[in-house]
Amino acid sequence: MPKCLGIYIEDDVIKYSKVDRTKDILKIESCHVEFYERSKIIQTLEKIIRETFSAKDAISINISNELYNYFEVFASLNKKDKDKLTGIDFEYFCGEKGYNKESLDARTIYRNSREDPDKQKAIHISTNKENIFKTVQDFGNVKITNVMPISTSIFNLVDLGPKDENVLIVNIEKDTKVTTVIGGEIYHIDIIPEGMGEILDAINATENDLKRSYECCRNTTIYTQDMQDLQVDENEHLETIMPILYKLVTEVRELAETAVAPISKIYITGGGVAINNIDLYFQEYMQNAKCELLRPFFIADNASLKLPIKEYMEVNSATALALDGLGYGEKDLNFKTKQATGGNITINSATIKEFFKGFTDPNKEMNAFDKMGARLAACLCIGVLGYGLVSNGIIKQINEKSLEIDDQTEAVQAQIDTMKSQTSSIDTGRRAYDQMYATLDAIKNPVTTDTDTTTEERVTIPKDAIPNLLNRIVYTIPKQVRVTSIKNTEGKTIVIEAQSALYEQLGYFGSALANNGYLLNVKTSSGQKSGGTILVTIEGELP
Repeated sequence: MPKCLGIYIEDDVIKYSKVDRTKDILKIESCHVEFYERSKIIQTLEKIIRETFSAKDAISINISNELYNYFEVFASLNKKDKDKLTGIDFEYFCGEKGYNKESLDARTIYRNSREDPDKQKAIHISTNKENIFKTVQDFGNVKITNVMPISTSIFNLVDLGPKDENVLIVNIEKDTKVTTVIGGEIYHIDIIPEGMGEILDAINATENDLKRSYECCRNTTIYTQDMQDLQVDENEHLETIMPILYKLVTEVRELAETAVAPISKIYITGGGVAINNIDLYFQEYMQNAKCELLRPFFIADNASLKLPIKEYMEVNSATALALDGLGYGEKDLNFKTKQATGGNITINSATIKEFFKGFTDPNKEMNAFDKMGARLAACLCIGVLGYGLVSNGIIKQINEKSLEIDDQTEAVQAQIDTMKSQTSSIDTGRRAYDQMYATLDAIKNPVTTDTDTTTEERVTIPKDAIPNLLNRIVYTIPKQVRVTSIKNTEGKTIVIEAQSALYEQLGYFGSALANNGYLLNVKTSSGQKSGGTILVTIEGELP
C-alpha cells in the first residue's frame, strides 16, 4: 500500500496532500493549506511530516523559479542527438541572457510539432541547482523521491478519457501557470505574473495577516451579470480582487484563441478556486470553451468525503505532486539527483526495555551483579547515543561533499566538451589552410603546356557539369538556407558558401549534397556565427 506526501512550497504558504494508493484506488488521507514565516520553514516542514506520519513515506516536492524554453529538432534523430542539439541551443540562450549554464539543472521532453511534421518540439525546463539543494536540505533525512515542475505535474489530475481533448489547465497559485494540452499531451506552458500572490498581497495591505487574507478570498463571491440583483455587501475585497482577475482572464482567453488547435475545455485550479464562482467568471469571457474547476479524477462528489470538495481542489498542486511519487506523470522531468545516503542510528524503546529486563524490575532487590550490569548498560547507551550523533554529523558532511564533487565533475566535463569542440574547429581550420596553401602553390608553379616535356594531364570538366550542379542545388537547398557564393576553385573542386540561422539546416544541406552524389568528398566547416546568422563553407568535387 504505497503512500506519498505531496508538498507544494511557495514563499509564504505550503500546501500538502497525502495520497494512499491501494491497487488502483487512490485516496487523500489528509491535506491542508499552511501559512508560515520564511525563517521557520524547517520547523513547519517537520510539523507537517510529523502530523501526517510521513517520516518513512515517499515525499514529492516542486521546483521554483523555473525557466521554460522551446527548441526545434528533426524528428528522425535519436534521443541522444536531440539532447545534444537542445543542449547547444540552450547554451546559446544562456550566453545571450548572461546566465551561468553550469549553475542550472535542466530536463527536456519532446512533442511532435504541429507546425512542421518533420520536426519535434523540445520543451526544455531548467532551474537553479542551488535552490533544489537548499530545499531538499530543509527536509533533513526524510525520503524525497520526486522534485517536479508543477506546470507538468498538474496534468496528473485530469482524465481526458478516450477523446484526448485539447484543454488548458489554469493553475492559479502565487503566479499562474497555464498548461496547454493538445491531443492528450502537454504541448506548451505559459507563465502569467498575475495570480494569488498579487491578490493576497493586495488584501494583506489592510488585513495584515496572510491567513486572514486567504479566508477573505474564501468568503468572496463573484457575481456574474445574471446575479446582479443579489446582495454583495459581504464582498468587501471584491474591488481589490476583480482588476487582477480581469487581467488574468484576458491573458488566458488570448492563449486559448491562439493555441495550435481549438481548445474545448478550460480547467481552473490552485489557490484561485478559493474565490467563489471564479469558474463562472471565466466562462463569461470564453466563447468556445467550457470552464470548470479541476476536480481530481479519482475524487467522487459524495458524502464519504471528509472535507468540502473545494478544500481538496485548493491543494490540487500538492495532490498532483503526490501522484508523481506514486508513478504518474512525466518521469523524465524529475529533478531529484542522486545523493549519498546513510542510515540514522535509532534506539528502539522495545529493544531498550528488553535489554534492561532482569535488572530493572522495581520489586527486585539489586545485587552486586545487577548494579554492575546497570552501569555497563548505561555506559553502552551513552556510547551508542554519542556514536549516533557523531555518525549523523559525518554522514551529513559526506552528503554535502558528494554534491560538491558532482557539481565540480559536471563543470570539468563541460570544459572538456568545450575543448573537444574547439579542437575540432582548429582541425577544420588547419585542413582549410592546407588546401589554400596547395592552391597558392599550384598558382605559383602552374602546370606546363602541352608542348612541355613535363606536361601533366589537365582536368577537363564537362560543359554541362556546373549547370547541372546548380539545377540540383535549387531542388536540394532547404528553405531556411541561403547560398551566398559558388566557386570552381581548381580542377573539379567546388566551394559553396552558405548561411542560415540554424545549424541543423546547414548540416542537412551538406549531407544532402553528399548523399545524393552531387558532390564527392564533401567537407563542411564548423561555421562562424555573426549576430543571429551562421556562416559555413561546403567543399566537394564534381563526380
